[in-house]
Amino acid sequence: MKMRVKMTGMLSLMLVGAALTGCGGGSGGGSGGGANGPGDGANLPRLSGLEGDADNHDRLYFTHGTTGADDRGSSILYALDVNAPDTSQAVNLTIEEVYNTQDLGAHAYVPLYEADIDPADGSVENYRVTDILFLHNREDGNQTSEGFARASLDGAADAAVRVSSESYLTASLSGAYTLIWQNYTEADDAEVSYNLPGNKSHVRANFSGTDTPYYFSSNVIKQVAAVGHVGSSGDRRYIALTNDSGTQCAGGYFLTVASTLNAGGTSYGASNYLPDGKEAFAAGPLGGPLRDGSQYLVIKTLAPGDCASETALWRYDPSRPWASSLSQVLDDNGAPLIFPDSLGGGPLMPEPRHLAREGDVVYFGITSILQVGTQDLYRVEGDSWSLLSDDEDNLGAHTGFVVTGAGRVAVSAGSTVVSWKADGSDRQVLDNTVADWLGALHTEVLGSRDGWIFYNRASISGQDNAVAMKIDGSDSLVIAGGQWVGASSSGKGEAIGNMTELSEVFLWHGRQIAAVSAADPKAGMVVLGELDAAPENVVMYGLAPGPHRLIQVHADEDTAIVYYVNTREANSLRRNSVPGAGYQRPVDGF
Repeated sequence: MKMRVKMTGMLSLMLVGAALTGCGGGSGGGSGGGANGPGDGANLPRLSGLEGDADNHDRLYFTHGTTGADDRGSSILYALDVNAPDTSQAVNLTIEEVYNTQDLGAHAYVPLYEADIDPADGSVENYRVTDILFLHNREDGNQTSEGFARASLDGAADAAVRVSSESYLTASLSGAYTLIWQNYTEADDAEVSYNLPGNKSHVRANFSGTDTPYYFSSNVIKQVAAVGHVGSSGDRRYIALTNDSGTQCAGGYFLTVASTLNAGGTSYGASNYLPDGKEAFAAGPLGGPLRDGSQYLVIKTLAPGDCASETALWRYDPSRPWASSLSQVLDDNGAPLIFPDSLGGGPLMPEPRHLAREGDVVYFGITSILQVGTQDLYRVEGDSWSLLSDDEDNLGAHTGFVVTGAGRVAVSAGSTVVSWKADGSDRQVLDNTVADWLGALHTEVLGSRDGWIFYNRASISGQDNAVAMKIDGSDSLVIAGGQWVGASSSGKGEAIGNMTELSEVFLWHGRQIAAVSAADPKAGMVVLGELDAAPENVVMYGLAPGPHRLIQVHADEDTAIVYYVNTREANSLRRNSVPGAGYQRPVDGF
């Protein structure tokens, strides 16, 4: 088997890794593990199916891209009906005349979500995709793009409708800086804001094909983060950088809240939310919104007078009066949490896989600008921060993890898996490997269930082992020669910004694709099917509700086929019906 890890960027999808020794089909014995000794994957009972999934998707979407001799290609969106998985229907949306259909297939289609959110405590149930928002279908103005469109899961499988009259002329995908304002009560009221040369605009998902975009004020420089994602009425609000004649520093802006109005147009606060005359040079969100609607921000500020810069953590709390709604996060000694700067001069943000939440406590790790060396790990709650641990071995920029569950937090620190209690006490080494290369510990299962976490551990011989570990070290399961490749979400969560409760976890073992219950992996596995040959890689894209899921299988770096599985049924693995070679990819959320 060749161990490879998934890396995604705005215009890059790279698969890198170290070549490992081969392994055959079937499950092997386990070794290593937690305090009670390892469970043996070879002895797992074979199940006819799993239960307890969200079961709220009847249609799944994937893209099929092809490339011609001139390196230009096209990408088509397909819908797969879970009641007839042997057939797929092309949606009337295509990406044409582009140089990298792999990248555009990854970033041109964005899921819109709905969920049932408890207004009392912010808890979530029935989290699901309801629509696919289509962002772009031309590259760098080769032709006039057809602009935005939307395909609805409850509409005709082959149909998509235009969203506004926007043509996106002369805008590259990367240059448009699109930001999605999700509306979890009613996806029809979601919004996409974007920047084009000379203007910054926004359209609602319910716009018709003849509706013109709304424009932000010319003083709005950049929308930093969308806030207030719940409720189908009211204006849409963004934390934003704005121009103002009162700024004194080069590159300095006010940081305020800009609103897109139901009646059209925008408004923005004329006052600077930063205190003491500070100006914002750059800013970005740290994680998603908390249960109370507040949002952590990493802001590079410029001080009045000498314009000295400081990049630190702040919290925006919309329940406070505007003048006090932005507060700096400080430790017990009154010191700010300082972030390094990126090569572009803005904040160096933690990798998304290096950030996790337990309740309203946020845990994350920051490394150097080159993503090498030791890392400090932080714990943030309210307006306070503290060190969880300092100088831990590198988490692994594109492979490592920070996950929470059952009142603890676990990280991949170099060649070890370590966990702490939520308050930072009781450090435990859960697992380790003598393999010392990048990705020797890696996972795409960024969540937990009932204290179980899931990761892959390479041995010094190069063999991968799929490890399920209790986050307190009390139990474990090891499947030698296997890899966890992804997981399904239960559709439930403690907050909309923290949807990491797992339902099923998927295993790749030689030619075999299988799944286990995230809540009880030792109860057995359901074998979903066998591939014709052992693939080079198997990939899933993020958490999504089960039991119906799509899996990407790589014969090589340039060829990928999408397969359907149903975790309620053994031997449900099906190749999609689209003929021919190419690069297929599930849309995020499926």
